Amino acid sequence: MKKNTIISMIVICYALFFEVGYVHSLGFSMEDFKSVVRARIEATGGRDTWHYRVFNKDPVTGKYGSCVDASRDRGKDIATAIKSMQYYGRFGLLGARVGTMSGYNALSIVPEAIRKEYIGTIGAGSMHTYNVVEIYDANGKSYYMVEVDNYLKPIFISAHENRSVNWDADNTWLIEDIPPIIKSVQVSNRPSATICDMVEFRVYADAAPWVKKNLKYKWMYVGGTKILGTGDTLRFRADYPYTYNLKAIIYQDTTGEEVDFAEAIGTMTVQQTSPPRSSCDTGRAYTGRKYTSPHAQSSRPSVSSPQQPADKVKDALDVFKKAGGFFGK
Repeated sequence: MKKNTIISMIVICYALFFEVGYVHSLGFSMEDFKSVVRARIEATGGRDTWHYRVFNKDPVTGKYGSCVDASRDRGKDIATAIKSMQYYGRFGLLGARVGTMSGYNALSIVPEAIRKEYIGTIGAGSMHTYNVVEIYDANGKSYYMVEVDNYLKPIFISAHENRSVNWDADNTWLIEDIPPIIKSVQVSNRPSATICDMVEFRVYADAAPWVKKNLKYKWMYVGGTKILGTGDTLRFRADYPYTYNLKAIIYQDTTGEEVDFAEAIGTMTVQQTSPPRSSCDTGRAYTGRKYTSPHAQSSRPSVSSPQQPADKVKDALDVFKKAGGFFGK
């Protein structure tokens, strides 16, 4: 029997996938995910390839393996890799369903040169089983469907955006559902205040206790870069009329590098009092100094309560008036 004929009878399982471009969202990078999965598969030393499965009996069942057995073991490794990424803050607010999918005539998509290299001139393939990973958020939205296979030794990974998997179909089998470790985040604050009020913004993360203890928080203006404060609560005195759009960033740095999980925004409108006040320290009546609501970050009111912008000419006149009154006594 010719060598090519033997290989064609053995290798009935195969699928070829192609790389997609780099995609990044908060706390999750497809490039990073592919790298972790590849490393995990490579660490198995070819355990899930046809070279190993076909020529080695299972010590428990005494049977030779197939692409079905290979994909199930490979799927368990992928699930372990995902849980590790979640733990170290590299999976954002996402979860994943890991399983297998079977398809007919998978080798028909393989270029002719590659097909001849592995199965000769006989046949175009048959049923094949490989891995699928559906990446989703706490609301059930599917972000990616990823296909993974290394049955012929080369590792093929293909990612498709905004695609889901029908786990009720006859050709799919769910190995493990790994939910998001953080379900949601939100900022709580009162919608309005008046100047000189002490105000508070607080961020909440819906997550398991073991996750929450490792989370950190920082606050910025929306569109800004300066850190206004840290911790799950930001308190400050609102000295000026202004609409505060503050962003809480939830992150983790257990690996020595900050990884953002999510952002949440709180908005508060601060209004002038009646009668107007120019100073939160003395409570003096409004003196006619004008304050223009800023548009750039550099001119936004600081949460550390800076002094009101000064009218230097009027201040000088006030000094001379006071001095004149003193000497006239």
